[in-house]
Amino acid sequence: MLKTLVSRITRIAELIAAAILAAIFITFLLQIFTRYAPKLAWLMPIPSLADWMTSLVPIGWTVNLISLLWVWLIFIGCSFVVRDRDHVIFDVFYSAVSSQWRKYFTLATGLILIAIMLYAAAPTYDAIFGSMLMSLKKIQTLRIPITGDKIAIKWLFAPIILFMAATVIRYGFRCYRVLATGRVDDDHDMTTLETAPNQDKGDAS
Repeated sequence: MLKTLVSRITRIAELIAAAILAAIFITFLLQIFTRYAPKLAWLMPIPSLADWMTSLVPIGWTVNLISLLWVWLIFIGCSFVVRDRDHVIFDVFYSAVSSQWRKYFTLATGLILIAIMLYAAAPTYDAIFGSMLMSLKKIQTLRIPITGDKIAIKWLFAPIILFMAATVIRYGFRCYRVLATGRVDDDHDMTTLETAPNQDKGDAS
């Protein structure tokens, strides 16, 4: 059941990340088109289209939208899609020690990260959602399509909370795995949960 849940969460996160990346790409193309279309209108053989291209002006909200979507893409990707082994790491000392010390290192780093995230969770949440400045300060060029209200800058930093929660869950699970099995799966994390039972059986045999 846990394996199925993790797999579904990962797939949903991948779809969301792909949709965000597509939106960034389309917005970027729109920005380029509106900026350079008036300069290239003379190449258009159809007068009506040439006049329309000439009338275009650069869209101001594209830069802010791309920045907002990029921040969300980074934190959603690091929370649910990117695996531990996909990160750049410096493991000179870790690779040089025995498996028993690797277990201690894994537990220590996992518990330290969990402690830091839990310690910073309340202040970070308060700084983002409890701050009047974050609510009052708006992203000047971005508006909510339905209401037309400007988007508060707190939503630019909102995915940080999601990332902190995902980090606690991921490393809490990893520490549990080390304590439960007594060994370290260097390539193991929640996104590869489905391979864990087969690996355990293979090692036991």
